[in-house]
Amino acid sequence: MSATAILSVNNPKDLVTGFGNRTFHSRSNFAKPSSRLFPSSSSSMKPLTLASRFSPLISTNRSFKSSVFRRFDTLMEWQECKVKMKVEVPVSVAYGLYSERESIPKWMTFISSVKVLKDKPDLSRWTLKYKAFGQNLEYAWLAKNLQPLPNQKIHWISLEGLPNKGTVRFFPLGPSSCDVELTFAYEVPLLLIPFAAALQPLMQGLIKNSLEQFAEIAKSTKTT
Repeated sequence: MSATAILSVNNPKDLVTGFGNRTFHSRSNFAKPSSRLFPSSSSSMKPLTLASRFSPLISTNRSFKSSVFRRFDTLMEWQECKVKMKVEVPVSVAYGLYSERESIPKWMTFISSVKVLKDKPDLSRWTLKYKAFGQNLEYAWLAKNLQPLPNQKIHWISLEGLPNKGTVRFFPLGPSSCDVELTFAYEVPLLLIPFAAALQPLMQGLIKNSLEQFAEIAKSTKTT
């Protein structure tokens, strides 16, 4: 789901060093950050420890598994996709079905698995697997379900892994149908914003397809 997979890095050490110590270094071929953002008495920039909350976004191996880039607030930006679709079931049916997180891969085919933690049911582990541009994309994250509004809203945010957040809203249209609106947002490095923008149609298409699948499954659930 991430638009970061198409970055080509000739020398990944120029961006990232030391998977073990997770530090970001300034290099001569990158613009020096403003002293307002990085005050220092030294003329040279010291390595900055990256936040441990998020898993990597950039990979230099061919499977593009997250392995080397961690979130750095001043270098990241949210990208958002939103799709709204009519579903021919009562809002309570649509809400109830979408609340079953482990069933989500049935309609979001690029999500390979969702596992709810038994000891903490508001947490779940997600795995995304998708092939695009001749590359196998694979990401994982731990998500926390935020306080829902029954028959109105389900929303979540990732705590670790691929930085993302999302909301599913439900709008009744009558006793037997409703609109379902899915908003999905993810963070990418500023260096990759042009690539992320180019991939927005792909993301939009994936979300649209997932809602179409959801509508079909919800309709069959209602009739069984």
